[in-house]
Formats: sequence, C-alpha cells, structure tokens
Amino acid sequence: MNHKTRTLALSLVLLAGSGAAVAQTNDNSPSPVQVAAQTLALQPGDIEAMRSAIDRPLGFTEIKGSREFRGELIVHARKGKVATAEARVAPLTIRQSRLVPERVIRVPDGMSEGQMAAMLMATGDYEFVEPNWTLFPAIVPNDSQYGSSWQHTRLQSASAWDIETGDSSVIVAICDSGVDLDHPDLQDALVSGYNAASGQTQAAGGDVDDVNGHGTFVAGCAAAQGNNGIGVVGVGWDFTIMPIRVSNNSDGTASAFAILDGARWAAEQGAHIINASFSGGTSASNQSAARYIKQQGGLLFWASGNDNAFVEPNRPDYVLVGSTTSSDNRSSFSNYGPAVDVTAPGSSVRSTRRFGSYGNGSGTSYASPIAAGVGAMIRSANPELSPDDIQAVLYQSVDDLGAAGRDDFFGRGRVNTFNAVQLAQTYVRPTVLPVSSGFEDAGWADLFAASAGSPTLDTMPEAPEGTSVMRLDNDDAITTGALAGRTLYDDAMISFDLRADNLEPGDALLVQYLENPDFAPANSWATLAQIDDRGAVNEGFLRYEIELPSALEWHGVQVRFVAQGSGDDAWLLDDFSIDLVNTGVAPLADSFDTGVLSPVKWFFTTNTTVEYDNGTFAAALGDNAFLRSHEIPLFQFGFVPAYLRFDAWKSAEVASSDTLTVEVFLISGQWSTVATLTGSDLQTSPELIQIDLPIGAWALDDAQVRFTVDSGGVFYLDDVYLGTEQLSTGCSDADLAEPYGELNFFDVSAFLSAFNAGDSSADFNGDGNFDFFDVSSFLTQFNAGCP
Repeated sequence: MNHKTRTLALSLVLLAGSGAAVAQTNDNSPSPVQVAAQTLALQPGDIEAMRSAIDRPLGFTEIKGSREFRGELIVHARKGKVATAEARVAPLTIRQSRLVPERVIRVPDGMSEGQMAAMLMATGDYEFVEPNWTLFPAIVPNDSQYGSSWQHTRLQSASAWDIETGDSSVIVAICDSGVDLDHPDLQDALVSGYNAASGQTQAAGGDVDDVNGHGTFVAGCAAAQGNNGIGVVGVGWDFTIMPIRVSNNSDGTASAFAILDGARWAAEQGAHIINASFSGGTSASNQSAARYIKQQGGLLFWASGNDNAFVEPNRPDYVLVGSTTSSDNRSSFSNYGPAVDVTAPGSSVRSTRRFGSYGNGSGTSYASPIAAGVGAMIRSANPELSPDDIQAVLYQSVDDLGAAGRDDFFGRGRVNTFNAVQLAQTYVRPTVLPVSSGFEDAGWADLFAASAGSPTLDTMPEAPEGTSVMRLDNDDAITTGALAGRTLYDDAMISFDLRADNLEPGDALLVQYLENPDFAPANSWATLAQIDDRGAVNEGFLRYEIELPSALEWHGVQVRFVAQGSGDDAWLLDDFSIDLVNTGVAPLADSFDTGVLSPVKWFFTTNTTVEYDNGTFAAALGDNAFLRSHEIPLFQFGFVPAYLRFDAWKSAEVASSDTLTVEVFLISGQWSTVATLTGSDLQTSPELIQIDLPIGAWALDDAQVRFTVDSGGVFYLDDVYLGTEQLSTGCSDADLAEPYGELNFFDVSAFLSAFNAGDSSADFNGDGNFDFFDVSSFLTQFNAGCP
C-alpha cells in the first residue's frame, strides 16, 4: 500500500477544562452544566463530557405507588475508576456502601435525575447511575380469615418433605419492614439482623422488629417453622431467618439503596437466600447487587410487582418472581414480560402476621418468598451447589404453565418444591469456565461436539498451539456443550487462531453464541462474527479476540463454529478459549485484520465498526463516532518518547469541514488534542499519520488514545500503533540514516559505510555483488529526492 506521509510534531498542551465557559439558559438561570460545575468536584475533562450529554437525558419513568422519585441517584463506579468517580460526587453524597463502590447522591436544584445521570455517565467512570427510587411493598390486600395454605398442594410440599424438610444451616434473609420478633412460628428461627434504613446492626441497637406487618407475612411464606403444632408452615420447616429491616416508615416504603445495602450486608453475614418483596425489580442496581451477592455465596429473589404491567429486561443474577392462583393461572395483578424468571403461588396465600396472628394475603410480595423458600430447599438438599447451580435447578424443576417453554406470563413456569429437591440431589453442573482446547487429541470432544458434517483433526507441525488443528470443511460445524454461568465484573471473550485455505467468494465461517437457551431457542443463535474470504486470514493464522455480548452470566451458554462453503475450502481452528478479557497490553497495535474490534485493545466505542475498504479491514467511524483504547502500560519501556501512528482515509461522503479529532491521555489526568484532521486533509485512499506525543504522554501506566468523529460520512483507521517505536519514514531506499524523511549527507555516509563493509543494505540492485551498479542505483534514488 502506498502512503503519503504526514508527520505531526506537537508539544505538551495544558488544558484548563474546568474553567471552560458554560452557557446560561435564556432566563438567566444556571444551565444544568453550570449546576454540575457548582455542585460536583469536577475532574479533568468533565465539562466537555457533560456538555455532550446535556441534550440526551436518561429516560427514567416514575410510576406513582410503585416507584417514585426522591431527588436522589445511586451511582456505582466502574472498576479501575473508583477514585475519580467517587471524588467527583463526594460533595453530593448522602450515603455510601461499605462493601461496594456505590453511593447515594442528591440531585441538585435546577437539574432532573435524567440530566444528572446522563452527565455522570458521559464521563465513562460509572457502571450505572439511576434514581434511588422510593419502592413499595408488592402487596394486594385480602381477607384475613382465609383458612388454608393451598400453596403447598401446588408445590407438592408434602412429597418434598419426605426427602428434605429444610436445614437450619441455611439462612434466609428477609429484606423488608422487619420481622415480628415474638411470633411463635418465627421467633425460634431468628438470628441477629440489620436495620439498613438506619445503617445499624441489631447487635449494636438497630431495630429489626416489624414496623408495618409486611415483613412478618413474607418471612412466614418462606420459613415459618414446621412440625411444631401451631399456625402455618413455610416452604421449609427449619430454615434460619435473618431479619433485614429496610424501612422505618409505617407504610413500609423503602429506598432502593437501603434494600440493596441490606441485601449485601446479609450476604456478607452468610445468608444463602435473600428475598426483597418490593417494586422496582428490573434496575441495573439490582443486577449489580445480585452479582456481588452471588460472589458471597447468596442468591437474591425479587418480586415482579403488582401493576399488571409488562416488565423488562431480564437480569441474569437474581430471580424475579411473578404470582399464580390456586388454579395455576397468572394472578391478575402480577407483572409479566421478559423480566419474569419464574412464578409461585401469590393469590390468597396464608402466612404469619404481626402480633402472633395469622392471615392471608395476595401479591408478588408473597410469591417471591415462596420461590425463595424453594431455593433454600435446594440448598438444603445439596449444600455443595453454588448460587448459580441453585438458580439453574430452580429453573429446570418448574411446572411448565402457559405456552410450552419459557413465556412472558409464567417465565419458565411455576416452582415445584418436590421436583426441585429431587433434581438437587442428582444435578450435574455444566462445564465450568474458563474453558480451552488446543485440539491436540480426542479430548477436544470433552468441550465440543460435531453438530454438522464431519469435522476432523489435522496434523500440522506449524500449528500455533501444538501440532494439530480442527479442520472444518464445507458445512461442518462444532458446538460446545452447555457452559456454566459465571458472575463476572469484567467482560469475557472468545479467543482462537484461524487460517483459511482455498476460499472462494461467498465462503464464510460463522462464530455464533447462544446466550440463554430459555430466551433463545435452538434456532436463534446470535452471530458474533462472519469471517469470509477477504483479508489476511487467507495468508496465515490470525489471532481472533471477540467480545461476548454478556459476561457469561447464564447457565447453558453455548458457542459454535459453522462453516459455509463448498469444494476443497477449509477453515483451520486452533487454541480456542473463553475467558476474561485480558487488557493492559503494550504497545497498542491493531491492524483490524480479523474484521472485528478487539475487546483487548478497545475500551469504549460508539458508532464504530470494522469494514472492508481499500483492500483491507479497517475501523470505520461514522457520525458522532467514538473509539477509545484500553489503558496501555507504556511505563514498562522506561521514560522514553512515545509515538502514535495510524493510516487514515475518508469515504466520499465526508465533507471538507468534517473532523476526526485525535486525543491522548496525559499524566495530568487531562486529554490533549494531538491532531484534528478535516475532510480536506485526507484522501479516499490510506495516508500514514505519525504523531510525536507530548512529554506528558510518555511512560504512563494508563496511556490511552481516543478518536472522535463529526461527519456525515465515514473516517477509516488502520494499523493503529501507540508505543515507543518510531517508524522509519524514509523517502526511498536511499534514506538510510536519521533524520528520516529527508535525504542529505548522512544518508550518503551511511551508504558508503555499508558499501565498504559489504552490508546487504548497500546492495541496491539486489544481485549479491557490491559494485558500480549499486552506487549508480543509490545515486538515482538519492537524486530523485522525497515524494
């Protein structure tokens, strides 16, 4: 590829981002950006990031009586960004978690929750920002004289109790309005708890007695003691109950943060099953807390809500529970949709009430602890099961209601205690991640199965890993078995080496992913990459790194490779693995030859893809595109100059005033613009751009580059490099010495030295001899000068 070379030498630029001007509104009241500047502890680059987000507030919807604004946000810092993220919001902090990087902040006057959240998310330092909703107990009032616990008939509880009655070592935490500490069916099962509303443990004086009555009813649904001759019985007879009071309000309402703080505390104290019978069950903060709880060995259950409303999205790390009637119909009040995982009895179920009494009630508030009780029974039947395993057994042991398989009204089905304890005793775990295969012997079949055609192992001494590869011809396909879900804070990726032989136009290899079999039936595989006959895969093995669309949270995940070809074409696969994304590799070097963006190299992208243009794969940045690298540890090379280079070109639709802005991160914590390329600067064919980076970008442990596009067309990037090696940009073969890029006496001297030493660099005509013809050829190129 021929390039015209442009060298850009820039010195250190000091930015004063926090002092940048911010406009007022027309009525002279402060703009939201001004309010943020006045109330937050701004970090470098904040003003620019917040300006970009001000016109795109996040769309939070208040539902009266279900979730209501309270003028507060929950902010959760991203991994690796905690110090900056928390320093920024410190002036607005009301409360913070002792266990995770999460805070409650007030929303300042003059700004909405959606505006503040959008501006904070634009900094890139937060995993999520969302309202600290006021949430309501998910209860529907009913007749207190209902006289039977019909739920046990549907659950087949009596048959289950012949196998397992519930173990006292299993702790069920009830995050609610408290629990009646003197109730005869509960008091002997209680252990010390926590008041999350006041942040005080029971041992230190925190009040966990029931302030409303809701929590006592919920506790009885899950764990009222059995075989004691009085009252009712929960799903299990002998569970230990941990009271977590999350509300000090007589109506039982609680903040989202208090519920999640209480749930995390319970997990830290050894709770195996945790129930929250409130509205607001689909938030990102719930998912984040559920991940943490799983890491501590617990599983979170949450009520789906009583609005007869469609709810989404589905969250992988906790169980959202809808309600059913005694005739196995969906309760009329029960929320439905993709978010619902399972259902449980919740219409007119009988349980414990405050002041030692009993009664019945309806709501997903009561369906959720019944499902949680089944989870506790699974743990009792097989204490070796992990939270992921308990969740999988619960899902696989339901009675399927409604449409066959998972549906929006019943989820996977209505829980069944008898089925669950039976399956718990025989459950075989899926293959645990990470997984890998070098395709060296028949052991590959422990991970993959031939799902189409006749895949074979081929001996290949030059294989990247070992001496053999997996060969896929024509319509061959291999598919992994079910893989175990795993809770990850980091992203996960598929990695493999691949080479193609004898491809023809139209031949392709599909890399596909089945995230959750309950949501994606066997014919609904998502294609992560379609690799075809274009690019360097035809020239030798390439290493592919493909980010998975989730962090492998689901049990039952599968991956497959599907060949689509004919004749004697072949795809040669080696060194396959699924594991965490391993970032922090220096230098940054990406040729985009695989046709996909590498999750190892790129941290954040918007409107950026990899496309084939000018005979090569390249990053294609459309309008308002953003491409930012991971942190690159250049410090390992010492305090030496750093360089950035890349090939750049444009599509025909790019206007002369459109811009590609290039920035690098400085030791000062600021971003410095090192190049602004316009449509008039670039051609429709590749041009090499080289930049000597300012001294503030040298030897950093977190060096980064980011590209931003403002264009109606597409800017292309290829062969991006950020490191410490300077590319020789010689004008021709005659440019033998520094300074490269010009021809002078030093090049003549270098040639004469090489000629006299018989060095191959002086063999200009390539005949293996050193004579007049080499001198003549050198002089011809030298006199031609630089292009």
